[in-house]
Amino acid sequence: MWFAFLFLKGYLNGMLRKKRSISSREAAYKVLFSVESRDSYADILLNEEMKRVADIDKPLTTELVYGVLRWEIKIDWIINVFSSQKTADLEHSVLTALRLGTYQLLFLKGIPARAAIFETVELLKREKKKAGYVNAVLRAIDRGRNAITFPILKREPEKYISIMFSHPRWLVTRWIKSYGLKDTLAICQANLNVPPTKLRVNTLKVGLSELTAKLNSDGFTVSKCAFSKDCLVIEESDGKRVDPGSSLYYIQDEASQLVSLLLDPKEGEVVLDLCAAPGGKTTHIAALMKNKGSVCSVDKNKKRLESVKRAASRLGVDIVEVHCMDMEEPGPYTELLKKECQEKNGFDKVLLDAPCSGLGVIRRTPDIKKRINEDDLARLSKLQAKLLKNASGLVRAGGVLVYSVCSMEKEETDDVVNGFLEKNKDFEVDSAVDVLSDECGKLIDASGFLRTDPSMEALDGFFAVRLVRKK
Repeated sequence: MWFAFLFLKGYLNGMLRKKRSISSREAAYKVLFSVESRDSYADILLNEEMKRVADIDKPLTTELVYGVLRWEIKIDWIINVFSSQKTADLEHSVLTALRLGTYQLLFLKGIPARAAIFETVELLKREKKKAGYVNAVLRAIDRGRNAITFPILKREPEKYISIMFSHPRWLVTRWIKSYGLKDTLAICQANLNVPPTKLRVNTLKVGLSELTAKLNSDGFTVSKCAFSKDCLVIEESDGKRVDPGSSLYYIQDEASQLVSLLLDPKEGEVVLDLCAAPGGKTTHIAALMKNKGSVCSVDKNKKRLESVKRAASRLGVDIVEVHCMDMEEPGPYTELLKKECQEKNGFDKVLLDAPCSGLGVIRRTPDIKKRINEDDLARLSKLQAKLLKNASGLVRAGGVLVYSVCSMEKEETDDVVNGFLEKNKDFEVDSAVDVLSDECGKLIDASGFLRTDPSMEALDGFFAVRLVRKK
C-alpha cells in the first residue's frame, strides 16, 4: 500500500513537471503577446517564463523574444507586404504569431522554413481560422522572400533607417538632427546587436587578473575593458553563461560602471545613492570605498530595494543601509537623510541615477522602442530636474553630486543640467577629465560631461556629469 502511494505521488509529480514545461516558441509567444497586448515588460516576463523552459531551450527562447522586439518594425513592413490585413488591424494573437514566424523565416539561420511555419501555426491550433490565416501569410512570405522591396536611402533617408534598422520614425528624425545621417545609421545598427556580456570585478573578493584566470579555467575567453579599471568582457563562452549569482562579479555594462568611477567615493566617506535599485552602482560605490564608510541606498520601490539588499549580501558589502522613500516629494525625508551625516551637514558624495527614457539602452531592452514616445521626454525632464534639485540639498559644502541617465536625449541631459546650474550658483561642473582615466578622454565633451553611445566601443548610451558644491 505504501509503495503504491509513493509510486502514485512520483507519477503525479512527474506529470506536473511535464505540464509546467513549455517549448521555446510557446514561451516566446506568451511573452511577446503580453508585451503587445498589455504593454508588459519583456525582461520580467521572460524571467518568469524561463522557469518553465528546459535549459537546452532557453537560448532559443531568449533569441526569439529579443530578436522579434529588435526587428519588429522591419518585420511588420514585411508582413504588410503579404497580409490582406495590415498589422495595425490584426488581432494581437495573429500579429504575435506572424512576427514570430517571420523572424524565424527571414532573420534566423538554421531553422528550416517548414519547421518555422509548422511550429508557429501550432501556437494557434485551437483557433483554426486564425491558424489558417497565419499559415497562408507565412507561406507567402517564404515564397516571396526574394521579391520584398524596401525604402531607398537616398530618396527617403528617415524612412529607410526606420524600416531597415527597426527604429521609430520620430526617433530617427531626432537623431539625424542631433548626430547627422552617418552617426544615426551607426547608432541604430549598433542597437540591433546583441550586447556583449561585461562584468564588474568585485574587488572586495578578487582581483582582476585572478578573476580572469578563473574564468579562463571555466572555459570563458575574457579580456580587460577599455575604460573601466574593474571591467572584463566575455569574448567567447562556448555556449556557457556566466553565473548571475556569483559573489566574484556583478554583470554590468562598462558605461554604467563609469558613473560610479566619476563619483569617485573614498574610504570612510558618507555616500548617498538615489534611485538605487537594483544595486549595481550601490555595490560598486561600496567596493570603491573598500567597504569602509557608509552608503545610504534610496529607492521609492520597496520591492526593488530587496534586490539591493540581495546584491550587497552576495558581494560581501556590509556598509549599505537601504531607505524606501520618494525623492520627488522628500518632505521630512530630507531631514531623515541628513541625520545620516549630521557632523558634515550633508553627504560627502551623492549619486542621482535618475529615472529616464532608457533610449540609450535599446539594445538591451528593445521593447523601449514600443513604450517611449517623444512626448515622454518633456515629462521626464521635469521629473529629473525636480529630483536633481532635491538631491542637491543633501550635498555638503565641498561635496560632490553626480547626475546620470541612460539616455542621450537633450531634454534629459544638457537641458536638465544647464537649467540646474542657472538656478544653483553654488554648484559648478567638475570635469570628468580630472577624475576618469586618460582612456576615457574620447568619451568626455568640451563641457566636461561624460557621454557614451552604442556605436562607441560597444557601450550603452549614458550621460553623466560631476557637480561640486562650492565651499
